[in-house]
Amino acid sequence: MRFPMILALLAGLAVPPAPAGESRATTTEEILETPGGRPVAILLPGAVARRGEEKEGYVRVVVEGWMRVSPQASSLEAPSAPAAPLSPPAGGAAATEVARAVSGRITLKLPTGEIHYAAGSKVLLLGDPQRLEVRRAELAQAYQSEGRALREEIAALEARKAGALNSNENFTQASQSLDRTKKQLAAKNRELQSLQAAFAGKEQALLEEFKTAETFADPGGVYRLEPPVPGEYRVWASYAEGDRMYRWYLPALVGDSAVTLDLAAGKPGEDPFLASP
Repeated sequence: MRFPMILALLAGLAVPPAPAGESRATTTEEILETPGGRPVAILLPGAVARRGEEKEGYVRVVVEGWMRVSPQASSLEAPSAPAAPLSPPAGGAAATEVARAVSGRITLKLPTGEIHYAAGSKVLLLGDPQRLEVRRAELAQAYQSEGRALREEIAALEARKAGALNSNENFTQASQSLDRTKKQLAAKNRELQSLQAAFAGKEQALLEEFKTAETFADPGGVYRLEPPVPGEYRVWASYAEGDRMYRWYLPALVGDSAVTLDLAAGKPGEDPFLASP
């Protein structure tokens, strides 16, 4: 099967101008199999596309690039002759391993009604959920406690700043008071950012400790994880779009058959992994 389009460069990289006769995408666009048909790829900002025939309000494009090939993530068929089928060991163990998977599609439902596929989302499968939840709860409690104290101080400073020029002091004193409050507020905001970065690092370390499988969503937002054994797991996923971060943290009970777990979000929000227990 020949796939007519492949994702191009990620957005944000420095890229040269498109050659003559070609155009460079400036927004994220879906590439459809046929006019009005099913999506088969996502054209990211920065991708260079060759334009072809136009009909029914659609234009045919061809995009060339490179994609990572792995047994888990790639569905492209090799151009050579198909490989001979493998003979499973006695008891059908190979068939059980193939069937045992957690997969689904990751989508963003925008306020405009548009549906975007979260291509490139990082997805982890975490094992030993009982011990993981104890450690996560401890981390979340510490984060919430320290973060709450800082946010209360910031809120108090914001209120003081708002009322600084309306105080009974003379203008000079009020201006000096406002300047002091602004400096204190800036320092507290930096302190909060440092706290968030520190706990983000602790979260990543904990995820790595309990990780049993890892993958990235394909251009259609589809992911697939293969657990080592049946059992209870947690699925953790994240997707960044500009300065907005979308995160998911959900349970998955895996038997000897496939499990479908679609992930969707309507707006960016707090990290559910660090939410209060």
